[in-house]
Amino acid sequence: MPTASFALLGLTHDASPAEARAAYRRLALLHHPDRNPGDAEAADRFKQIVSAYRNVSASLRPGAASRAPRVGPRPDRYTCGSCGDCFPFPEQCFRCGVALHDRDAGPTPTVDRSDVDAMVDDLLARPELDPDGESALVPASIVAGCSTAALFVWSVGPIGPALLFAGFAAYVAGVELHRRATIAAIAS
Repeated sequence: MPTASFALLGLTHDASPAEARAAYRRLALLHHPDRNPGDAEAADRFKQIVSAYRNVSASLRPGAASRAPRVGPRPDRYTCGSCGDCFPFPEQCFRCGVALHDRDAGPTPTVDRSDVDAMVDDLLARPELDPDGESALVPASIVAGCSTAALFVWSVGPIGPALLFAGFAAYVAGVELHRRATIAAIAS
C-alpha cells in the first residue's frame, strides 16, 4: 500500500517529509473538487490523494518502524474455563485453581462448578439481599437525602451542585432497581 501511495504522489521511498507535503499540496490544489466544478471524478481523485498522503506521512515519521506489532505473549491467549479470566502464560488460574486453556487451540471448554450454585444459594439466603427488608431502607434514605439536598441547593442558587445531587440520587435509585431485578431473576 505505501508503494502505491508513493507512486501516486510521484515520490520515491527516500523522499523527505517536506517533499511529500509539497507533492501533496500541489496535487491537492490541482485535483480539488472546488477547482474542478464540472469534473465528476475530481472528488474521487482528491480522496485518493489525501489517503496516499496519510500513508506516506505515516511511513516517513520518525519511529515508524518502532510502531510495529510487539513480539511477545498475547495477554489474552490462555483463558480459564470456569471464570473466563485471561492470562498471557499457561499456568493455573489463581482464582479458580483450574488449568488454563490455549485459545489458539479452539473454543474454551466450560468447567462444571457446582460450588458456584451453592454460593448463589447462600447469597440468596442472606437477609441483606431481601429487596423488601431493612436493606432497602439504605438506598431509599440516600435517594431522599440527595433529592432534598438538590432542592435546597437549587433554591440557594448554584445549579451545578444541585444537578450533581440530583444525578447521584437518580444513580442510587437506578442501582437499587437493578439490584432488585437481579435478585428477582436469580430467585426465579
